[in-house]
Amino acid sequence: MSVTMRLLAACAVTAVVAAFVPLAGGDGESSAAVPACLTVAIICAALMSHLLYSSSKTLENRCMAWLSVGTTIAMLGLLTSLFALPSLFPDGGPINGSEDAAAARYLIWHVGLIAAGVLALLRVKASLRNLLIFGGLGALLLAWAAVASSPLGDLASGDGFSPTMRTLVGLIVLAQAGVAVAWWRRAGGAMNWGDMCIVVLMGLSALDAFAYMWASGLFEGSWWASLALRAGQFAIPSVGLLIGFIAVAEKLREFEDELAANLVAEREKARAHEERVSLDAERRERVQARMQRMIDGFGLDVAFQPIVDLASGQVVGAEALARFKDADGNAIPTERCFLDAHAVDMGVELELAVIRLALRCQEHRLPKGRYLALNVSPAVLEQDELAFAIARHDNTHRPIVIEITEHQPVEDYVALSAQLDRLRDLGARVAVDDVGSGFASFRHVTRVNPDILKLDRTLVCGIDDDPVRQSLASAIVAFAKDVGATVVSEGIENESELCCLKGLSVGCGQGFYLARPNLGTVDAEVSELVAAA
Repeated sequence: MSVTMRLLAACAVTAVVAAFVPLAGGDGESSAAVPACLTVAIICAALMSHLLYSSSKTLENRCMAWLSVGTTIAMLGLLTSLFALPSLFPDGGPINGSEDAAAARYLIWHVGLIAAGVLALLRVKASLRNLLIFGGLGALLLAWAAVASSPLGDLASGDGFSPTMRTLVGLIVLAQAGVAVAWWRRAGGAMNWGDMCIVVLMGLSALDAFAYMWASGLFEGSWWASLALRAGQFAIPSVGLLIGFIAVAEKLREFEDELAANLVAEREKARAHEERVSLDAERRERVQARMQRMIDGFGLDVAFQPIVDLASGQVVGAEALARFKDADGNAIPTERCFLDAHAVDMGVELELAVIRLALRCQEHRLPKGRYLALNVSPAVLEQDELAFAIARHDNTHRPIVIEITEHQPVEDYVALSAQLDRLRDLGARVAVDDVGSGFASFRHVTRVNPDILKLDRTLVCGIDDDPVRQSLASAIVAFAKDVGATVVSEGIENESELCCLKGLSVGCGQGFYLARPNLGTVDAEVSELVAAA
């Protein structure tokens, strides 16, 4: 149940008690109900004063500090009323017990409560100095009413309250009701539990004054309803404030539990992340060690796949293809090795190791007059070591062809063209790999002015049964003829594809049907094609 519903239920119970339950028994002035109600009101007023001051800090609303001082003044007024009771001090106590003095004290602490509400509504600065001045003034007035027999004139007598007293109490009713309404309207839809308790305080205080105004005198008539409301007007809001603080404490406990759970979760996540990082670091070190082993020449070999003139069957060149093995001698997929190498930033070094090995092998594995095709990524083209390796190579008998692969994007074609011009000056020719597989390959063709165009295997596969592939291949052949380039077809897997490509005037080709990659010496010709020619 919400704080608002609890407060409304408590107010309803208090109203029922004030209207229907007779609290006086026997002699009204000696009834135990009077000191009991006043004691409850004093204790609850003191508690409420403390809670309001704490709420002013908790809710960041310093205006509530004025109400804290106002309830303190009310507590002092109730305290002086308690010590003035004949039932406590039959022979006269320290406080003036006259009816006029009691009525004056009643007016003073009610006015103090109203003034506190007005100052809060006006947002007067609740500095310590202002609060002390306001509280001190209220205490002085109550002290005056505690010793003076008639501090405000004739307010009450044996015949009941004077018209002046009833008028003043009526004005208090209106003022307190007005403060309650004004506070409600000020809070609007954003009313918190502190605001609700203040509205209840002012509302019940107005009911107390209303019942007091209609009483025939002290300890008579509706004065008893006023007494019950006097206790309730502080008891109910103080309980409401306590409930609010308990609710805040529960929320804080829930927040603390949630925070603790989140901290445990974050700690677990951090531990798991640390383990992953540790595992990733270990795996990275293992991959780096494996790649370095291959770069150093262990587990790395180069296979040559012949490139054949389709018309004559003569081998015109060979493409160098990397082959990898693990420490146990088991083959590792080439693509996987390069992906692992690039993942640990060693891809360029691995490619250069393959190129160096291919250049060393070609002298005794590749017949004279045949070219060696090297797969080179744009990243490797930027390395000076590639140019140094080609410069050390004798191009007289075995020319070098640089095949630009499509696996990495080219960011700067101007720089790429400059690197290719440098390699051309060293006697190398340029080929664009995987032509027809995507936009990037055609962009390479138009930007680097290649000497050789290599048809991608996805274009060649099934070309004998696909007019669309045939049209695209025919267009590439025509383009190559216009720019003075040679067309090489990759991935020739059967005789039908070979015949189709020959019919399209594709000059050269490679594939399993012609010759597989091998780690030995490349033959000078494909005997079946030579015989057919």
